[in-house]
Amino acid sequence: MTAKLDFQTTLSLGFSVIDKRTERLAKGFTFIENLSFGFSHETFSNSSIYLGTNFGHVSNLNFQKPNNGYNILGLEVGYSYVLN
Repeated sequence: MTAKLDFQTTLSLGFSVIDKRTERLAKGFTFIENLSFGFSHETFSNSSIYLGTNFGHVSNLNFQKPNNGYNILGLEVGYSYVLN
């Protein structure tokens, strides 16, 4: 059972442009940071299911005010199939 169970983690950094000012974040350039972790279980020799969680943050690194940003907590459910 445990030979088919894997722990997975992902860390990513990106950027985007927001086209509308909000009470928490200025319009314009922003950074997006994401951290995900969870477990993948091999269901068959060429497929697996995944269950995990992620945390994300969006802010503009104080380039403009306001910069309170947004924090996002989510649940991830996935299915993978390997094409041969």
